[in-house]
Amino acid sequence: MQLSSFKSLALVTGTATLLLGGISSANAYSVYTSRVAWEAALSGHSITTDTFSNPIGSAQSITLDSGIISTNSGPITLPNPPFDNNSVSGEVFNNATQAGNGTASNTITWAFPTTHVFAFGADFISAGLDRLTLIGNFDGTGAQSILVNNTIGGGDGFLGVIGLAKFSSVAFGNDLTTLDGFAIDNASFAVPEPGTVALMLTGWFVGLLSGKRVRRG
Repeated sequence: MQLSSFKSLALVTGTATLLLGGISSANAYSVYTSRVAWEAALSGHSITTDTFSNPIGSAQSITLDSGIISTNSGPITLPNPPFDNNSVSGEVFNNATQAGNGTASNTITWAFPTTHVFAFGADFISAGLDRLTLIGNFDGTGAQSILVNNTIGGGDGFLGVIGLAKFSSVAFGNDLTTLDGFAIDNASFAVPEPGTVALMLTGWFVGLLSGKRVRRG
């Protein structure tokens, strides 16, 4: 696991912008298919990256080196030989997901070690078309779902999200009943620098007061 800090422009705005390798969003979060562009947009914030350098055996719930807790839902109970779901080996995270009551978990939840995360990105390997989804409350209005393969243009590639809302977890699911085995490398999450947190709280407080004034009027 490595901790990286970038010191430069710090603020992330609510307006989604089309960047090199990125996909603009109509909501208050942005999706990126380039790690370089994603990290550039997070300049000034602290980024933690899990490189999966230490093997971890298959279990229903495991704690990754970065502090992320990865938990597989039912209907499958792990470990489930010969499958190696929810494990780390060969310096990648391995898992599988499947809708319905199949041979893999419906969802995999990653709980971050902090509640201040506002950006997540990872290198995906062998994500199936129309199958693997990244799910999270990226804009504060409820869970959004992003098809991984369809967004990155293939089974392998980077997918990153930056949102204004803080989120404490993300999940991986499957839109189909067809099994999708996949791997992840270089899973990264970012938290705002203290000054940015203060600005976010100030903006929220000002918005709250403005709303109260409107209602009173």
